[in-house]
Parts: sequence; C-alpha cells; structure tokens
Amino acid sequence: MKKEKNIITPQLMIAGNIMAWKDSVLQLSNVSSVSTVPLELMSFPTWVLLVFLAGIGAFVTSWLAAVVFIAVAIGIIYYWYQKNENLKMQRNLIILMNSGITFSFLFNDQKFLNQVFGVLSSIIAEGGKEDRHVKININNSTISGNARILNDMFVS
Repeated sequence: MKKEKNIITPQLMIAGNIMAWKDSVLQLSNVSSVSTVPLELMSFPTWVLLVFLAGIGAFVTSWLAAVVFIAVAIGIIYYWYQKNENLKMQRNLIILMNSGITFSFLFNDQKFLNQVFGVLSSIIAEGGKEDRHVKININNSTISGNARILNDMFVS
C-alpha cells in the first residue's frame, strides 16, 4: 500500500475533471473515494505525573525545586490540553486514488470542509458532463467559481 501524502495548501483549483494545488494535478475520474476524518488526539503524557509527584516529594528538601517541578508538570498538561483542543477543531479531507495513493488535506473549519466535500462529490458524480471551474481557498474558507455547482450545493 502506498504511503499517505499530507498536503497543507492555501487553495485548491478544480477545472473540469482536474483538481490542482501548488505544483500538483489530480484527475478526479481516478478518485476511488473521498472521505473526512478527524485528526488523532495526542495521548496524555503519563510521565508528567512522575514530574508532578517528584515536585510534591521535593517539598521535603527544597520548596523552590518543588515549585519548579510542579510548574513544569502543569505547563506540560496545559500544552497537551491546548494542543488537543486545537486538534479537535481540525479534520482531514482524504482522497483515495485508484492507484492506492492517498492524499490528505487539512481543514480548520468543519463547516467549510463539509461544503468542499459536497462540491467534490457533485463534480465526481457528474463526471465530465460540462466545463466547470471552482476555486477553493482553504485559508479564507471560501469557494468560488461555477455558479450552478455552487448553487446546487448551497455554497455562497
């Protein structure tokens, strides 16, 4: 099985049956499946509990060392929490090709990802029936282009 390719790009362009980004082009008729998945959360760093316990134990010998250990433990837990909260907001658009290659696009806005998913689904379902051009700006969460496709998908 081919390795997954992670892509972080500000925009996707769809012209007819072709999807392009940066210096890559993908023929949509070669797409086997399109799906969305949440990002995997970071596991809790259990070793930080040892740092915290070392801080509590250090009170016997040095209150300054104890405060430093406890502060480091709290800082690491806070970082872990914030990172997971950020990961919960993000999702990947996964495109599996007939060749087995997987492309993964990172989205920060789930509602916008659902719109992009709908537009891609519509284009793939219709095949090459008509000329269409769609521009998907991932950074600004906007889709522009072929009015009929966008109106059908209720994207403005």
